[in-house]
Amino acid sequence: MEQEQVQDHLRGFPDSDRFLHGLRPYVLAGIFFLPFIGAVTYAFSSVLSRWLMREFLSAMLVCYGGILLIYVLIDFSGNAARLGETGELLRSTWLFYSRFAPAIVSAMLPFGILFSVMFCVARISRSREIVAALQSGRSMIRVMAPLYLCGLWATLFYLGCNFHWAPMAAGMKNAYMDEARGKTGMLMNHAVYYSAKGQRMWMVTEIPRGFDRGVPMKGVEVTSLNADGSLASRLYAKEAVWSADDKTWAFYDVELSDHHKNQAPVFVSPADPYVKNTWQETPSQIVQLGLNIRHLGMPDLSGAMNADMQAKWLQRDFVRYQTQWHYRLALPVSCFVYVMFALPLSLYVTRRAHGAAIAITIILAIHLVLLTSVALALGESGNISPAVAAWSPIVLFAALGGWLMRRRSSGRALWPLLG
Repeated sequence: MEQEQVQDHLRGFPDSDRFLHGLRPYVLAGIFFLPFIGAVTYAFSSVLSRWLMREFLSAMLVCYGGILLIYVLIDFSGNAARLGETGELLRSTWLFYSRFAPAIVSAMLPFGILFSVMFCVARISRSREIVAALQSGRSMIRVMAPLYLCGLWATLFYLGCNFHWAPMAAGMKNAYMDEARGKTGMLMNHAVYYSAKGQRMWMVTEIPRGFDRGVPMKGVEVTSLNADGSLASRLYAKEAVWSADDKTWAFYDVELSDHHKNQAPVFVSPADPYVKNTWQETPSQIVQLGLNIRHLGMPDLSGAMNADMQAKWLQRDFVRYQTQWHYRLALPVSCFVYVMFALPLSLYVTRRAHGAAIAITIILAIHLVLLTSVALALGESGNISPAVAAWSPIVLFAALGGWLMRRRSSGRALWPLLG
């Protein structure tokens, strides 16, 4: 099914990155193999490691499951009236949330990992089980290795989802809602695109899903310019259909206006369909520039960067695409980073529990989110390198987590200045 979707996508988006889109079925297969890999790892682990894995999975079920349930309930309370318009509330709800699930599961995963680690480690510390585990002669880092392994597993899962399906589901939320209500899913409204080669400005009022498979666009206006930038002609059409087979545009209910210098415009209403087979623009070009770049997966981002880098209008956005491309790789690593600094802060072996460390953990997680947002804004504006913008917060907090775990495992105070 994924291979068929890739072929349909490439027919409608001929400028896409064919190599990365071709990897989609294999990445999806890798995601579905992750539970098997986790089960094999559990089977060949020691008794102590399996005990800690079970403790973490039970905490994950409570914390991550609770986060997902609360999010879905809040979102459903705001959409229940719209989903019930068809008279089949259960069917519409299932249709909507099953398609929107990749975005929900991925977005909540880092916070689920954070709270699960805090809950699990604090529980085994409070019950003195961690003290008994350390009496086996293993170091603290070796005892906690299964939690790092779980963080790595979550990172791989998030990386696979973030490759294409999670950003796409987030961008298609409104379209999924329309389809769940029995309507045509609208991909976007009021898209604007300028073709530098053809010197044409496209403005489309409504672009539905399936526009690359013959579903007509609504409210199309195409303005053609002369070489000197003056107005040459303007085309109005209620509907427009693009054929991927012969690369032609068919316009319906058309009104044309030809503009000549120092003369009144001439209006013509040609018969339907009004066909243009010399225009090289494709719907994919109109759609990609109209979509929010935060809702594009790695194949779409790569295809947009490689489309036509000589055009000035695309050069201005190249840095934004590049920043988001690096962010697709850096964001999943936050699952592992949360484990790195949440584990030493939640872990204690003394009789007195340090409740303030839990608050510090949450504060650090908030600062990671804020710093990431600031770094992305600086990267998209061109003030810093895209790679630095995407990876610097991750590297900084990973170093902090490693430093905290080193001090915790050696028995020294976490905060030297505070004693």
